[in-house]
Amino acid sequence: MLKRKSLISVVIPIAVLLGSCGANFQSVENFSKSREIVGRASNDFAEDIYQSCLRRTRYIKLVPDNGIPYRNDRRESCETTERVNSDNFKTVVSILIDYMDALGAIASGKNLSLDNSIDDLGESLKNLSINTNKLDSDAVDGGSQILKVLFDLATKKIREDALQKAIVCTNEPIHKYITGNSVPATDKNGVDLYKPAKGGLIFLVNDNYLSKNGNLGQETDAIDTYYKSYFLTLNELGKDKINPSNYQQVVERITVGEKLTIDYNKAMEIVADREQAARAYNQILVSTVKTHNRLSKEFAEGLKPKDVNQLCQFNTKVSFKKIDEKK
Repeated sequence: MLKRKSLISVVIPIAVLLGSCGANFQSVENFSKSREIVGRASNDFAEDIYQSCLRRTRYIKLVPDNGIPYRNDRRESCETTERVNSDNFKTVVSILIDYMDALGAIASGKNLSLDNSIDDLGESLKNLSINTNKLDSDAVDGGSQILKVLFDLATKKIREDALQKAIVCTNEPIHKYITGNSVPATDKNGVDLYKPAKGGLIFLVNDNYLSKNGNLGQETDAIDTYYKSYFLTLNELGKDKINPSNYQQVVERITVGEKLTIDYNKAMEIVADREQAARAYNQILVSTVKTHNRLSKEFAEGLKPKDVNQLCQFNTKVSFKKIDEKK
């Protein structure tokens, strides 16, 4: 059921922002604009968690005794499992999207609008389950830290360090949330590797969707099993002796074989396309982390560790719902 959303708006004066630090505000705006790409790719991926389940129902053989009922049961299972998983993933990624929107609003001096449904995201992070796997505790912690930054931006008076605080203090949580690592791993030359670890968003894509036991792996197995039975039957028929004069019988067997091959290839092409899209989505997530890391280094320039610790203090008890009531 859809909730009524109540907006909290914070007007951020341009003059205050321009005095906050010498960092490139255009870079921050560009980063925020990329949320359109992240949002579309995230939604596309989440939708196919459910659609892949529906496609698998096509490959349940319609045998006389229980084929249709079994297909119907499988469709119902898709509604109660994969559709929920799809919605859960959209909810989790919305935290990242909201954060990117907030940075764009601060950098451009526009109104920062966040709705009170964000209050429920903390629990959603803990309860998220996709194919029985949950976000790792570090990733949950990363998402919670991002929420704290959003709360802080919307509920306190905008200070000169608003943008700096948001980016510097969210860099490690962003890494936890997306890659599962608290900080980017580096090679011997100090180059960031951004190698995903267990528990972040990328891990969920790899382990619950791309792997052999994930959505696409199960879909591939269903396709193989379905067409294999028909190919085996056709091969057995091919062992029978056919009267060379019976041209029609030969043509029929060739036609059936060609049709099965075409249908099988089309089914596998869909899986291949979805796999390619999921891997591209992972690259979008990695690119998001890399860009944010560069911004963080820029905004943290000149800050000592004690300065960062002092900067990154948040009110963890604030609630948008309470603010709305006061307003």
